[in-house]
Amino acid sequence: LNVTDLDEGPNGDVEYSFKISNNSPGKFTKLFSLDPRSGEIRTKAPLDYEESSAYEIAVRARDKG
Repeated sequence: LNVTDLDEGPNGDVEYSFKISNNSPGKFTKLFSLDPRSGEIRTKAPLDYEESSAYEIAVRARDKG
């Protein structure tokens, strides 16, 4: 993920987090990780197409200003 904030200094720093919905938040965080500084999303476990053919990932990006 990549977000741009035109503020300078700490106000321009962006922090990423998952926006967890009510449908299986515990299972979701077992499968994916999100680096709060870089926005990089990684799988934490093998994904099973038979169990789910697609995942919708909602992410929140907030600046520190």
